Amino acid sequence: MAGRLLIKVFFVLPFISTGFAQPPRENYSEIYSTDYQRAVQFLVKENRLDSIILYHGLNPREVTAIAFPELIRYNSIQDQIETFALESLYIRYGKNYADFSVGKFQIKPSFAECIEIDFIKSFGYKNLSTEYKIDAIDTVQNPENRLKRLKRIKKEIGMANYLCMFWKVMTEKYPSWKSEEEKIKFFACAYNSGYRKSKKELEPHISKKFFHTGLSITSKKYCYSDISWYYFQHP
Repeated sequence: MAGRLLIKVFFVLPFISTGFAQPPRENYSEIYSTDYQRAVQFLVKENRLDSIILYHGLNPREVTAIAFPELIRYNSIQDQIETFALESLYIRYGKNYADFSVGKFQIKPSFAECIEIDFIKSFGYKNLSTEYKIDAIDTVQNPENRLKRLKRIKKEIGMANYLCMFWKVMTEKYPSWKSEEEKIKFFACAYNSGYRKSKKELEPHISKKFFHTGLSITSKKYCYSDISWYYFQHP
């Protein structure tokens, strides 16, 4: 009897240990090393970003977490080369001719245009003007306004403002969440994949590993939302 019992325990225990084992979590501060620390130091150094986010009544760590992977990927020299030739095309003809990532938070003109309009729909022209210093007439499509928009998204203050507008629009659209993790990951996914997509369209992308920092398509890829959540958890 004792012998049979020992045999059962021998076979059952390995099954339990492997069945409930959790995969190890990625340590993104080690994976991205200097790029990760450079991104952290940027946020520490640019402490006025926190002041801007607090001014809008939001949590700086929540708001910056959604765009933190973009800070890891950002390369100032590459950014200047890529955008120099495209800016005049955007100013003259609009986003259908040139739509490109700008600045450390990699904000595209098309994103800025959409978030301005959606913020107005949710909160009105007056709030856009008083909170973000963007007049209603500035959303009209013409070269002068596109030049103004480019100037905004190239500056730290403007970048922070657009992140805040995004956060408020998303919170208005999706007010309830089961956990902070669920919220941060979803907002990060929406920021990276296109926030105008439906929740049903976005949810499958939350765990997808599309993010990489290299120019080569063979670079190892990680999950954008996981990086955002990792940063949020590790002050």
